[in-house]
Amino acid sequence: MTFDLPEAVADSWRPLGTRTGETSAMLASITAETTVYERVTPATGVGALEASDIPARSLFVVDVTVSPSPDDLGLSTTSVFSKAAPKARDQFVDTLESEGLAVEGTRNSLEFEASNGNGGSWYVLDVGYPVDGETSEGPNRIDAEAHIAVWPLESTFGMAGGVLPLENGVRTETTDSTTADGELDIDPERDRETIAQLIRTVDFDDDASDAS
Repeated sequence: MTFDLPEAVADSWRPLGTRTGETSAMLASITAETTVYERVTPATGVGALEASDIPARSLFVVDVTVSPSPDDLGLSTTSVFSKAAPKARDQFVDTLESEGLAVEGTRNSLEFEASNGNGGSWYVLDVGYPVDGETSEGPNRIDAEAHIAVWPLESTFGMAGGVLPLENGVRTETTDSTTADGELDIDPERDRETIAQLIRTVDFDDDASDAS
């Protein structure tokens, strides 16, 4: 599936690659193909700092396939949403963790109205992002957060989100300070707004018409 990024971010973000995962909900299997986007011009020094193939500042759009589809089971996507949304979130968590990020829990979950008029679920996750260097307890990590939103489409589900860093540099084991080995250009409010723009305006071909 081809996704049109919102005009506000389309020129400054580019696709980096895809990750595919599977889970199940009720009688159906859910396949999630996650396209990861990175900034066209990352902050100086970021490449030497990051220790994951998923950038510390990244966007995601997820192509969700449900088999058999809710229609095949005589159901609507809205009727099974309460069961499917947590499963989709968990699959997203698995994707992050497979790339070395440590998901420490769900900080917040809220309801929102998607662009098609359907109600969706928006999750904010506390994340430890891996950076170069190790401590006696394992990989060095900095504080970050991830957003993932899920909402019903006509025959499947929309999913989009992103990751953003909350601090710069590498913590040392003895001083808990940061070094100048890399700069992540910390601006959480700006990054949250970019993620929100993506979630609220990303176009899924499956949902060409407004929901009733």
